[in-house]
Amino acid sequence: MGDAIRFVEVAPRDGFQNWPEPVSTEVKERLVRDLLEAGVEMVEATSFVSPQWVPQMADAEELMGRLGPEPQARLRVLVPNRRGLERALAVGAQTVVVNVGATDGFNHKNLNRSVTETLEEIGAICAAAGSVGVEVVGSLSVAWGCPYDGPVSRERALEVADALLQAGCARLSIADTIGVAQPAAVGYLCREAVVRFGEDRIAVHFHDTRGLGVANVLAALEAGVREFEGSIGGIGGCPFAPRSTGNVCSEDLLHMLELMGHASGASVPRLLEIAGRLAEELGRPLPGKLYKAGLEPWAATA
Repeated sequence: MGDAIRFVEVAPRDGFQNWPEPVSTEVKERLVRDLLEAGVEMVEATSFVSPQWVPQMADAEELMGRLGPEPQARLRVLVPNRRGLERALAVGAQTVVVNVGATDGFNHKNLNRSVTETLEEIGAICAAAGSVGVEVVGSLSVAWGCPYDGPVSRERALEVADALLQAGCARLSIADTIGVAQPAAVGYLCREAVVRFGEDRIAVHFHDTRGLGVANVLAALEAGVREFEGSIGGIGGCPFAPRSTGNVCSEDLLHMLELMGHASGASVPRLLEIAGRLAEELGRPLPGKLYKAGLEPWAATA
């Protein structure tokens, strides 16, 4: 058997944030509860961003209130600024995610400020969160390439990743926001990140925009990464990055890792049921493959 892996489900936030039709709070709540019941270790439930910029997240307080205090240790929420942190703390959040782009071009589109300005804000968020025992996860967007500034060097990605940790983030999530990473580039960056920052502080977040999401997960695994993010059914993308459709599909990547002996604690058969029901609720097929095909009757031998 291989090493156990850690898994974070991001569909309730990253999956829904640019869904073209409104998603009801009831659908979001049911999805979060079902994911937790299926054994997912951590669920990214919502974002405390301005509804003016991301209308789909306008019900953040209502959703967290419905979920109540009991599951909070297994939930995390995105906060774009100190005001977002205040809102998250008011509803009992125990883990928050902050975000910065590797490039100024993306960061201005996403957060309306430079990378340096955002890192200063993140330092203040980390200080405030730490004073009340709330963990901060730093998410690094466009780590392999930016829709506005082009390719991102490994050195630049590592520089900003290090700055996130120096600002006070407990862990890092390194993201291929527009789906331009490829396995060799993933391997190079992840190996260096694991050596420099430690395996227990690194996660990866891939998009399947160009069909390489699961291949990139495998490359990160081989480079020593043991924490992965995904979105059930492969839904989602970034509203501030053109054509960044398709988070890597949770059940597809977890199925591959399980076949290789890396367990997450989440039930893949249950995730397939959840994906199928979600497709019905949203009124269209989801991008994922496994929930449509079903589990194979046997696994090929190594």
